[in-house]
Amino acid sequence: MPSRNSSGGGQKGGFGTERAAYYPTPQQIERQLRCLAFQNPGPQVADFNPETRQQKKKARMSKMNEYFSVNYKIMKKYDKSGRLICNDADLCDCLEKNCLGCFYPCPKCNSNKCGPECRCSRKWVYDAIVTESGEVISTLPFSVPD
Repeated sequence: MPSRNSSGGGQKGGFGTERAAYYPTPQQIERQLRCLAFQNPGPQVADFNPETRQQKKKARMSKMNEYFSVNYKIMKKYDKSGRLICNDADLCDCLEKNCLGCFYPCPKCNSNKCGPECRCSRKWVYDAIVTESGEVISTLPFSVPD
């Protein structure tokens, strides 16, 4: 194997001034020319119609919006006024049925029944109030479907 240092004084493979210029082989040139040549994109581009494309896009978007709006309604647990969607109950976040509100007024909706996070359009429900030692203080008084 030839040495890579320049102490050889003009050896091939060294870093001297006798470095050969790079010329691509004919096969490399042909391959590059084939890559640059025009290639027929097929009937998809030949039959392109912007109006049809817009109609198809609009149909897909409406289907997608319908799908997500249905799933979004299922996911929400509270309506926009802070009542449970499943039974229209105005349950406080302390999970007591007869509580009139035991929290500070909510900065968003001014309700005393919102805990640390506003109940309006909330997607989750407190299942239980549990102390750090694991003692259950109160649980959700009725079942809420997923």
